[in-house]
Amino acid sequence: MTNAAVLPGAYGAEPGSEMEVSPEVSNLVHSQVAALLMSSPAFQQLPTSEQAQMSENLEKIASYSAELIRDDWIQSQKLGQTPMVRKLRTTEFDQVEPALVSDSNPTLVRPTAAQAMNAAEFSPRAANNVARVTEATLNAIAFPTFVADLISGTFNAIVDASIQQMEAFGELLSNVAKTVDEFMADNVSDNNARDYVVGAFPRNFQVDTSGQDGRVSQVNELNEDEASRLRRSLNVPEDADIENIEEVVIPAARRRLAQTRQQMLSSMVLMGINRVIVTRGRIKAQMGFRIDTRDAATASASNSFDFKNETQTKFSSFLSPVSASSKTSIAYVSSSQKDSETEIDVSANLTGEVDLQFKSDVFPLERFADAGVITTIQGNTPNPSANAPVTSSSS
Repeated sequence: MTNAAVLPGAYGAEPGSEMEVSPEVSNLVHSQVAALLMSSPAFQQLPTSEQAQMSENLEKIASYSAELIRDDWIQSQKLGQTPMVRKLRTTEFDQVEPALVSDSNPTLVRPTAAQAMNAAEFSPRAANNVARVTEATLNAIAFPTFVADLISGTFNAIVDASIQQMEAFGELLSNVAKTVDEFMADNVSDNNARDYVVGAFPRNFQVDTSGQDGRVSQVNELNEDEASRLRRSLNVPEDADIENIEEVVIPAARRRLAQTRQQMLSSMVLMGINRVIVTRGRIKAQMGFRIDTRDAATASASNSFDFKNETQTKFSSFLSPVSASSKTSIAYVSSSQKDSETEIDVSANLTGEVDLQFKSDVFPLERFADAGVITTIQGNTPNPSANAPVTSSSS
């Protein structure tokens, strides 16, 4: 047996694997949304740009909803099922009059829940608020803004990293191209020299912090070997008085320390300072949105009749006749109870993923310094002939 198509014409076509909205569904939704909005006076008062944005958002939501329903109907047909629209009909029954109830016909009326609750009294509030909650949630999430910030943040991070690399290399280059005295004045202080001397000769010197400025004082006299080692390490001339610590030893240590640091940095520059180059990248942004609603209503009713008969006998006197009276009463009790429950659950999650591929390369020294500056830097190394500059491996 062949099932008839549940959707007419092009609407019954097989949906694509990516659940793309078909042109027929898109055109139908466009016409319906346009008719709905144009019939609203409030919509007519909005600016043109906001009208276009609202139309686009409503068409997008309605198009995907319609496409999902169309797919549901087509898949049901494949399973041999026929989708149908269910309607709830409420039938009202006339109230049974108490006069119709008697001892011979005691009728107990118990209406069903559908009879007890008028259909107009039940309102699916959660389901009715789906569109409003969806719009408010999507506006609060601002997914396009999230994607834009993700892209701009990634781009700015790459650019900032490149700028920081260039600035650090430029500062390093300017330092190693200076003379030793210029480098010493900018990068090595007297306190650095004092710490260096005390660290190299801890048995003989210590920093005296009793005054306002820390000064180096001699605690043990230098023997011949220690004095010779101090002159060699600090390049102090033989005729200089090393007993004059602050005037002779500290300036010599400061210059020696500056010379050593500049030589090391110069060698590093000529060997090539690594930089990071981004070669490929991928930015992925996802948003998951789910809304579940539940509306439930229960009603119960009960009607009952209570019969009561009372008989009373009186004796006026011993010889008087007996008098009697009888009383019958009927009580009608009706009770009803109605309960309703509404639930709405909204969940949304945003995921951003950045995948960057990069390689390392050396800074092309020839692009930052001319031949004269490179020669100066090479001369500041411990062994100039063995420190030829390394060029970049890429353009």
